[in-house]
Amino acid sequence: MAPETNVITMATCEVCSEQRHKYRCPRCEVRYCSLTCFKQHKESTCEQREKRVQERRRRIQQSEAAAATVEEDAVSMAMWDDVMDEGDEEDRVPLDRLQKLQDSEELRSLLCNPHLQRMVREVDSSDDPEVAMQKAMQEPIFVEFADQCLRVVEPQPNGSEQG
Repeated sequence: MAPETNVITMATCEVCSEQRHKYRCPRCEVRYCSLTCFKQHKESTCEQREKRVQERRRRIQQSEAAAATVEEDAVSMAMWDDVMDEGDEEDRVPLDRLQKLQDSEELRSLLCNPHLQRMVREVDSSDDPEVAMQKAMQEPIFVEFADQCLRVVEPQPNGSEQG
């Protein structure tokens, strides 16, 4: 069996590849062994590597920001769960059924209607969504949309329609 080598102590200079490294470039983290190698590195490749290091850091920050957004959404959902009473559980639609809405061609077709789009936006952005929903339900296109949503999330046994 080959003897184990310590990667840290065996790392060589990334400029000359002859000596063990002793230093790291403060701008791009390249390992080098001497002032001569540092000068050579700085003249040729430092800026290119620094750009790659900065790009990697930027991607990490974007990932962290995206993760924070997901976490905020989870907190919002948890707060919503706290607001709902146990009696409201029967009105809650499971997430797997809600995801079926995005696959419905009938809903996609209905949502091509600009009038329906405007009504959905109004209900969604309303300060009093209950009143906005009652108003929207007076419009036949919105009733058709709501009925289709229900057919997707609550399919009837044997393909029978709700009456």
